[in-house]
Amino acid sequence: MLTGCSVDTGASSDNGSELAGQTLTVTAFAGAWSETFTKAFVEPFEARTGAKVQFVPGGGAEWLTKLRAANGENPPYDLIALTPDLSGQAARANILEPLDTSKISNWDELSPVLVERAGVDGTTFGLPLTTGSTGLAYRKDLVPTPPTDWSDLFKPEYCGHVGLPPLTFNPGLELLAGLANEQGGTLGDEAANTKAMESLAQLKGCVSTYPADSGAMQTALQNGDAWIVPWWDGRAFAMEQNGVDIGFVYPESGPVGALTSYYLAKGSTKSDLAYEFLSEMSKPENMKVFAEGTWYAASNTTIEYSEEFAARIQYGNDVYEKFAWIDYPTVLPQITGLQEEWNELFA
Repeated sequence: MLTGCSVDTGASSDNGSELAGQTLTVTAFAGAWSETFTKAFVEPFEARTGAKVQFVPGGGAEWLTKLRAANGENPPYDLIALTPDLSGQAARANILEPLDTSKISNWDELSPVLVERAGVDGTTFGLPLTTGSTGLAYRKDLVPTPPTDWSDLFKPEYCGHVGLPPLTFNPGLELLAGLANEQGGTLGDEAANTKAMESLAQLKGCVSTYPADSGAMQTALQNGDAWIVPWWDGRAFAMEQNGVDIGFVYPESGPVGALTSYYLAKGSTKSDLAYEFLSEMSKPENMKVFAEGTWYAASNTTIEYSEEFAARIQYGNDVYEKFAWIDYPTVLPQITGLQEEWNELFA
């Protein structure tokens, strides 16, 4: 999984492009995500330019570590997929290049809310790809009354069947942010942190499993080890599509936003090719393929989704503005202390 793999569609450029024959190194999450990414973006890009895309599968923390080691010289990737908890660290470490948006077609069609969230300290660093919403996923065959808000996790009928991720796994931290938001506060504020942790303490003795990654979360739901968990809308709907009896609820007080964006590595010698790929990514027809294939809303606001997608996924600038977004520069320095409190509660 740590070695790159070339994606070769067999297409050749018929436009005499000077980009033909070049190779762009792009990070991508493994599995169905990469397969859909290839169909939506890589295949049309390779056909149009004659260039090739080499995938490096893995995860954001691993990619960030290797970028830090390169320190802006001969980076191992040209374009990197990062979430806001990591992109800020990368930008402040001076290992990302600010984007020249004039080189990206369809940039003006992208959601301004998501563009801002993909940036760092007011500078545009990332092209927002898709946003997920963290809410509550549950087994419809085991939960007769669906939840409506975050605090429903504390209902007696769920006791003994709650899947609770640690705060070091995004859905766990997003659950805490959702609770703080429901209570009228903002995660990162000391009083809001305290109140949210006190509420979480109600789950002591009611947690059946502590999934610490996506695979464990999916297994817990599939096997019935957990009846209800904080989870991403796209993952829940994908599981439902694959035959698992899963429901998903956007909490009434507001779901928590989870964004994936693409960033240009500082020191990349393929910036021209990278901008061509970012332009390919920004096209509504391509983003639609990726969004509907992953069940995550894309950043291009001109997309007309299928009826099935539009009926299930909440999307649009008005929706994104109401998300309980996590202020990572404030929250990340507090994670260690919050996780220690969590450990004391659930050890």
